[in-house]
Amino acid sequence: MELREGDAPRLVVVIGNTTTTMAIFPDGPDPLIERLPSSVFADPSAVANALVKLSGNYGPFREAAICSVVPDIAARCAEALGSVLAVPVVSIDSGLRLPFTLRYENSHAFGADRVALCAWSSRLFPNRAHVAVDIGTAITFDVLDSKGEYVGGLIMPGLDVMSGALHARTAQLPLISIDHRTGLLGRSTGECIRSGIFWGVVKQVEGLIAEIRAYLREELGEPAVSVIATGGNSRLIAAEIDTIDVVDELAVARGSRLLLEMNSKNQ
Repeated sequence: MELREGDAPRLVVVIGNTTTTMAIFPDGPDPLIERLPSSVFADPSAVANALVKLSGNYGPFREAAICSVVPDIAARCAEALGSVLAVPVVSIDSGLRLPFTLRYENSHAFGADRVALCAWSSRLFPNRAHVAVDIGTAITFDVLDSKGEYVGGLIMPGLDVMSGALHARTAQLPLISIDHRTGLLGRSTGECIRSGIFWGVVKQVEGLIAEIRAYLREELGEPAVSVIATGGNSRLIAAEIDTIDVVDELAVARGSRLLLEMNSKNQ
């Protein structure tokens, strides 16, 4: 897809532990996506080359947002965006103007990815209680009520973390990639690990959604609760769970764009 002449898109950079997603938002709702290893940010010249190429293909950009779970990389990215692309940069965090009310003991500890996801989920489900689930390296649940107030959340290890822990903390269990659906019962050590982690996570996520729904209904009087799932393993897990209403792997990028628009100095 090419941008029309005269378009000035917004750039959203979502930095993960392994992969960085460059989401280019023209005026339409869906972004163009470029991905690169997060390790690239260790080399300033490589970052500069990547940004110059990105600007040549899609720019110049109106402004940019950085949503990062890796603080040192976020700082290097912000510096590169300012020096190479010369665009105003907004770093996603809980201190921005938000479309929901965040009630958290230490708001600075509320991760940028969770801020962006809650921003998007509150836009997606206005005036409706909902659960935003991110199924990635960690699995997070964040819950908002129908007034847009943050109720609370949960954090648990993701599939790859579970697999890595089994391998690291035992003498003989191999490191297994959990990248596809599996049968319930395995007939090899590898199959047993994959089945245990896959179905364990499915049942945990499914069960926690049910418990959260019940809590919102019985304790807070919320008659209806929606669920959105995102993250690298969201489609794999959500395919087994009927109570997830929306699966959107770009929800964090969309939420970052929303926050960029709400906090832009260009408006």
